[in-house]
Amino acid sequence: MQGRPTMIERFTELRERAEADWAGWEHPQRPRIEVAIDTSSLAHGAVPLREALEAGARERGAAVDFGRVAGVGLQWLHPTVSIRWPDGTHVLYGPAGADDVPALLDEASGRVGAAALLAIGTLSGSRPGVPPVGDHPFFAPETERLLLARLGHTDPESLDHYLATGGYFAFARMLDRHQTADGVRSLLLDSGLTGRGGAYVPAGSKWNFLAGPSGPKSLICNADEGDPGAWVNRVLLESDPHLLIEGMLIAAHATGAVHGYIYIRDEYPLAVARVRQALEQAEQAGLLGEGILGSDLAFTLEVIRGAGAYVCGEETGLIASVHDERGMPRLKPPFPANPGGGVFGQPSNVNNVETYANVPLVLGGGAERYRMQGTAPEVMALAMAPESRAGTRMLSLSGDVRRVGFLEVPWGTPLPDLLAACGGMADGGRLKAIQAGGPLSGYLPGRLLDELVLDRESFLPHGAMVGSGGIVFVGADSCSVDLNELFADFLEDESCGRCTTCHGGTQRMTEIFRRTSAGGGRREDEHGLELIGDLLRYSNCVHGTASPTIMRNTLDLFRDEYEAHIDGAGCEALRCVGFTRFRVVDPSDPRLAAAQAICPTDAIERDEDGGYRVVDGACIRCGACADIAPRGIAREAAPPNTPAPAPRPAPPPGSLAR
Repeated sequence: MQGRPTMIERFTELRERAEADWAGWEHPQRPRIEVAIDTSSLAHGAVPLREALEAGARERGAAVDFGRVAGVGLQWLHPTVSIRWPDGTHVLYGPAGADDVPALLDEASGRVGAAALLAIGTLSGSRPGVPPVGDHPFFAPETERLLLARLGHTDPESLDHYLATGGYFAFARMLDRHQTADGVRSLLLDSGLTGRGGAYVPAGSKWNFLAGPSGPKSLICNADEGDPGAWVNRVLLESDPHLLIEGMLIAAHATGAVHGYIYIRDEYPLAVARVRQALEQAEQAGLLGEGILGSDLAFTLEVIRGAGAYVCGEETGLIASVHDERGMPRLKPPFPANPGGGVFGQPSNVNNVETYANVPLVLGGGAERYRMQGTAPEVMALAMAPESRAGTRMLSLSGDVRRVGFLEVPWGTPLPDLLAACGGMADGGRLKAIQAGGPLSGYLPGRLLDELVLDRESFLPHGAMVGSGGIVFVGADSCSVDLNELFADFLEDESCGRCTTCHGGTQRMTEIFRRTSAGGGRREDEHGLELIGDLLRYSNCVHGTASPTIMRNTLDLFRDEYEAHIDGAGCEALRCVGFTRFRVVDPSDPRLAAAQAICPTDAIERDEDGGYRVVDGACIRCGACADIAPRGIAREAAPPNTPAPAPRPAPPPGSLAR
């Protein structure tokens, strides 16, 4: 009598079906055009491009198919398109537009070289004159893609593609080998995996806290990624959602959790849709729910759309939001892993997307291999030290650089290598500052670039943190005082208001920098800012305690620039409203009409001769006119005793836009 299939047999059946589908994907019967569909490509017109390609193929009767992938990280080159031929050759092209449709269709139909100018590199196979994509200078800091291995190769909406490329194998093997929960947690501790949300607490330690209490427990994935300049969690959610699910399944076994919540930032609609679809696929395949793969494990997951508040990225604020309450962090203890401290009073564990996504890699290759993978040679000798970093780190790189995108690099990567990958500063400009990890993490001068590597210990001596995965390279056209006003205003607006130390402290900090930017800075303001910084230490959560970080960095490391504003010497970058004005310098610029049309205060008028002039008293110094008509309107230093500009309209709540 034949018994019930074992757990590994059930999994093998799933994977064998998936491999049959994958074989047809890797070696299609006829050429396939794959358009990268992710948030960045959508913003660059990927959907209209795909529609134009499909329409062109229908008109021609071209023997081509169409598919979908995720972008590989070259954000500045979107929309990107790849073509895969029956022999497995796979070439990436971009940036592609409507005018490139004929050439791309010709290329796919056999006229190799028709789209040669668009070719970025080969993703698999070889093509004369086309280098591998990995040879692109942007990818120079990468050593091996672990978390991003599937990007550009698989359909992010296909469970079969995930299974056929090794997905869920680590989880199924764990169940089949009856690895104990204690053993999995011990393996995680041995691996050195730390949380990727910015605090870098060992993931195994947090799981041990949750394993202790009895009764129902919950897992929470914090995907409320709100730091300006950071989008690494979004990349994983959109491009490989089953990797997150597998990591949370392993965590459920290791901690005894029975249900999980994936709390996704509301501004990520594509991520929400793809994760929900992946959950449905996993449930239908028997990978979620009761008796997973025939085992005793039962675990369910659901997606919660975020409340649109930056402070919900703090774990207790997030838990309050899951309760459908106002997202307000609370005092701890109880901690989330304690009874009464988690979701609906259940002990809960909170990790972010990248942390959970690393877990299948740890179980798949073992703790020692994970420690060694992705560790830069410069810090290899420290790889076994408790304070070291294991695995790789995803980064989104942006700012005043030539190339914007995301990478997966070793810990210890020198920051000059990251700037070089971005092609250096745009227009050959000077690096003024490095802003890593959002408005709570720090603001360091560009002169420190050669001293910094991607590691927490490298940033701490300068009063900053490496943060949660976003690095912004700030150019010389930015002003530190203006940026402080921007970030202080954001932090004030995003304060939940529970503790007056945070709400009142960030409010006073905003007022001081706003007045300084308007030309009303005072010598005693520095003492006031120091008092505010000391007060904010007593805030309930990190939103308050870390909010003076950029202010302190500015006073310590950009003192000359700050004092120039206090002494009335002016704003060298011409960004602060009290030291800047706008003037028409070239009346022949044809874009002056467009600049006049977008002025929010109608400060651009026609004069008697039919030309244009800027009415200084009405101008709010937003700079939109100079962006539209840079030849016609100049940004220049305001003469002494220039009247204060008109007040700016209030920005939308939570906005970092001017």
